[in-house]
Amino acid sequence: HLFRRLIMKTVAIIDIGSNSIKLLVAELATDKQSIQTVFTKTIETRISAGISQATPILTEAAILSGIQTIQKLLDFAADYSPEHIKLVATSAVRDAHNGHDFAKRVKETTDQPVNILSGNEEANCIGRGLACDPIVQKFQNFIQIDLGGGSLELIHFASGEIVNALSLKLGAVRLMEAHVKDPKAPLTHRAQNAIINTVLTNLKESAFDFADPKTPLTATGGAFTVSRAIFAAQKNQTFETLSPKFELTELIALREKLSQMTLEQRLQIPNLPSGRADILPTALLTIETVMNYAERTQCIHSLYNLRFGIAATLLNS
Repeated sequence: HLFRRLIMKTVAIIDIGSNSIKLLVAELATDKQSIQTVFTKTIETRISAGISQATPILTEAAILSGIQTIQKLLDFAADYSPEHIKLVATSAVRDAHNGHDFAKRVKETTDQPVNILSGNEEANCIGRGLACDPIVQKFQNFIQIDLGGGSLELIHFASGEIVNALSLKLGAVRLMEAHVKDPKAPLTHRAQNAIINTVLTNLKESAFDFADPKTPLTATGGAFTVSRAIFAAQKNQTFETLSPKFELTELIALREKLSQMTLEQRLQIPNLPSGRADILPTALLTIETVMNYAERTQCIHSLYNLRFGIAATLLNS
């Protein structure tokens, strides 16, 4: 990597999410229009336990686990000698009563400040990241949804520009904690109805404009990435060769299958990480509800998420 380091500007972004903490080391692509991934790493570290409470608090165990994971990712990033390192935190830290205390302890331990993004900042950064995707760059008008553990971001692009971006408290971990009594058991019909009603109520109150149903729907977030990996295993394909286009019918079929299983049974499914097995049925039901509300029968998955948006800002500055 030495020659590249001498001629290319490299940045490292760590995204401290509700269900996982992710690293992206990136540089500008040769066309200067997109972001080139140099290295990426995701560590499932759920710091968001209790996020559905009226006053969420990060537990001491979650704080220690989060700091440990961040340090591991900083060690990975150091191998690439990035010119800039940026740590950003989203819903779990943003909503926690002691979120700023967590950021302070990260700074004391790693010497790296944590930028706690507002909901609108998060949505706009996700939108900018998606704009780096060569596939999505073909679209001028589209709607993006990003589902995380703590929040759901909705972004409307028109003529290639973000015209509306908002963040709703509809993350998969948040909804599971609020409505699923036993995550190790099959997802009950009562829980499913409660999740659907919560999502629909929030969507209606947000008054978000999903535009004409013919407008493409793009999707980012761990639930989509894991689902794509599961579909790839089912079809004996690699993640990279499988089409990024999801049909709503196949997402529903996967949700129905997982909802009938215990956690132990879900853990036997190829490419379903143990840290996602409890929340994936809730996540898929959330996605299904949003797509039905938006009158969409398919969506296009993208890996260009929040980290890419932050990287694009740094690399183009």
